[in-house]
Amino acid sequence: MSGKFTEGTLTLHDAGLIVNNESVDSKKQRNGMKRSLRQWRRQTGLILTVSSTLLLLIAAVLLITIGMRATLTSIWFWISAGTIFLLFYFHRTNRQVIDELQDDIAALTSRASTIGRGEKTAEISANDLTFVDLERLNDAITSIAEKATRDISELKRLEQVRSEFLGNVSHELRTPIFSIQGYLETLIDGAIDDPHVRDEFLEKAHNNMLRLHSLLNDLIEISRIESGAMKMSFRYFDLLSLAEGVIATMESPATLANVSLRLEVNGADTEGKIMALGDRKRIEQVLVNLATNGVKYNKVGGEVIISLTTNELDVHISVSDTGIGIPPEQIGRVFERFYRVDKGRSRDVGGTGLGLAIVKHIVEAHGSKISVQSHLEEGTSFSFTLPRDK
Repeated sequence: MSGKFTEGTLTLHDAGLIVNNESVDSKKQRNGMKRSLRQWRRQTGLILTVSSTLLLLIAAVLLITIGMRATLTSIWFWISAGTIFLLFYFHRTNRQVIDELQDDIAALTSRASTIGRGEKTAEISANDLTFVDLERLNDAITSIAEKATRDISELKRLEQVRSEFLGNVSHELRTPIFSIQGYLETLIDGAIDDPHVRDEFLEKAHNNMLRLHSLLNDLIEISRIESGAMKMSFRYFDLLSLAEGVIATMESPATLANVSLRLEVNGADTEGKIMALGDRKRIEQVLVNLATNGVKYNKVGGEVIISLTTNELDVHISVSDTGIGIPPEQIGRVFERFYRVDKGRSRDVGGTGLGLAIVKHIVEAHGSKISVQSHLEEGTSFSFTLPRDK
């Protein structure tokens, strides 16, 4: 969607709508329409006057040439009288139609101007309009106004998301940079001569540098995914083998956190495989991100379970933990960029705050949808499906 919102002017390319509160062209169009209606009324009135005069002249000639009695019995007299009556009836009806048309146009113009100013306006009932074309015009104005309202709301939402994103990025970048700066300045001021302080500060500066590197990589990653620059390579692969590799990769950090890992499998084929369709590398990234979260936000002695369950069409994949859980009111926001449920703990365990956002984009790029179920102090489970090889 493309659009621009400025004071006094609204431009929405998708809606095909350009409304300017001070539009000179719209005023010229309204004035031109009024002049056309007045000209139409003058022309029909002129035709009526000329025609009636000619018919009256014919009647007068008949009276002079053949007399009153003969004139009253003449067919030409009655044709002239009937024509004059029809012309007067037509003129009266025409004036009524023009008046109603002017009222309808005035109502639609007023409504369009109100919409152009961004104000709410009552809908005009189709029963109140005289012509079918005006009813269609009213429907078109209503449709454009509704779409414009939706687009404006979406633009405002996207602007708010952009502002929040920039603020979050600035904050996330500032924290490790300031930490590194502080450690280095302390070393420069003389602490470098103390081996213990020097080694400790260099290690902390290095850790913050790694965090900064991870954040930048995740920003690049999510930007590529959202822009469509990252291409997925879909092919069948052994999901069971992939899950076993993820368990092996996560074994070390899980042991340090005193958390156990377990793989549950239901429905492997005769060769001990579960063939699924997707991008193997990206699905591995999803499982690693989810398992990492399960380890970070778990309890001492807790457990992270990767479960694979097959049916005739799909493989159901879930990553569950026995951790701290997510409050119900925050479940809908866990996939937002930089959103953290427990901000204090997030700082302690590290992470960029982009992991779940990346997971969501990758899963949706596979035509699936990731769901989350969580209970406080009981744990959280993330799940999605992939097509399987029949």
